[in-house]
Amino acid sequence: MTVGRPHVAPPAGPPRSAASRAVVAALARVSPPARDRDAGAEAAAIVRWARTSGPAGTLAAELDTPEAASRLVSLLTRIGATDGVVLGDADRDAWRVEMPDPDGPAAGRDPIAARLGLVDGRGRALPAPPDWLTGGSLPGAVATWRGALLARGRLEPAGAGIVIDCPASGPALTLAELGLRLGVRAGTRRDGAGARVLVSDPAEVTLLLTTCGGRATAAAAGVDEPPADPTAGSANEARATVAASRAGAAVAEAFTTLERAGVPVPDSLAEAGRLRLAHPDLGLAEIAARADPPLSKDAFAGRLRRLLTLAGRHR
Repeated sequence: MTVGRPHVAPPAGPPRSAASRAVVAALARVSPPARDRDAGAEAAAIVRWARTSGPAGTLAAELDTPEAASRLVSLLTRIGATDGVVLGDADRDAWRVEMPDPDGPAAGRDPIAARLGLVDGRGRALPAPPDWLTGGSLPGAVATWRGALLARGRLEPAGAGIVIDCPASGPALTLAELGLRLGVRAGTRRDGAGARVLVSDPAEVTLLLTTCGGRATAAAAGVDEPPADPTAGSANEARATVAASRAGAAVAEAFTTLERAGVPVPDSLAEAGRLRLAHPDLGLAEIAARADPPLSKDAFAGRLRRLLTLAGRHR
């Protein structure tokens, strides 16, 4: 069996502004999560979102602020994964954190990567943060968002919201789903090899920053305190968005599994999967109408089921 390696994140977007860096500095000063599991979720998000190529037998993350890099080292210390961790200043705007794994190549696995949810127990790359790492609690969702913000979050000009550059569509969909637990509706879109998550509503931007980093972080971004009732939309809408996000994550994982196994995907199933990923906020009936030729909701759902079943045979 060929052991999969965690995907290296594509290069970050535009350089972060002074305001974005101030937000990162404020987030880095937040008290670490109370539970080791949530500290691990935050560390895992930073590594997943900022992973870069490193020497054989190591994990490496490259961050553009010393505060974010120091935060990662602190979190790794908290979960006991710091043997030989190196924090280096590669140049003025790039700080590398390297985590040696001397037993990984010989054993055909990466224990640190497995603990951080980058690979499964058999060493196969996971396309998105796993539920056991992020899904157990509200603090886990907060920690994952905080880690993503520290690694790749930035403020858009003219108060247009917050953007997070994501290494792939799977992490983007996971982040959007976790945002619903915080009362934040995040949009996702593919961007070349990666994806982007955008929170544009001003009240939800404030809520997100305050939840992840307290009032000091919201103040660093120049936004006001969140309203007394920040949640928006009906419970049915929220449940529908969660279901759509989960379906998108399952499709992304199916494509990854089939590609790794070298299994060709029938055109009809591939088209259904691509449509699901391209329109994460739409219901099945709306997506089915966009197929060429248009399909019924049941026919479209059947194609998605067959795609997931095919992937399940090759895990």
